[in-house]
Amino acid sequence: MKIFSFFVAHGLKMGGFFMVIISCVLIYNSIVDKKIIAENRIVSARILETPPDCNNLGRRGRGGYYKLELNGQIFIKNGNRLVCEKLYGKDKINVYTNFKMDKILFLDEYEKSKDILYGTILMFIGIVIIIKSWKK
Repeated sequence: MKIFSFFVAHGLKMGGFFMVIISCVLIYNSIVDKKIIAENRIVSARILETPPDCNNLGRRGRGGYYKLELNGQIFIKNGNRLVCEKLYGKDKINVYTNFKMDKILFLDEYEKSKDILYGTILMFIGIVIIIKSWKK
């Protein structure tokens, strides 16, 4: 019973902290992707597997998974129907990668600053929730 009352009393604070942590991860990943794009290191990755049918990817054309091989490493990427049509039937595709070649991005995967903006908004909301709950 004490545990339940603790979570009720501190639930908003914990939720706010959770939002701040998630937003930090979102912002960090977006900065890493932006850095990969800025380095402009384009390499050719081997296509190992694509969905069997680009027109049947599930709800709203999302949900296709692609298996790519680069430098002996296997990468599993998620993509939409447009990515599927670009990859289907091909052996290789050009992708962005970082210096260590341990992360790859499709050439048109990164959308400029949207994740940074959304992460910042989420962080701001989380901080407001924490401050409001602390005052009570």
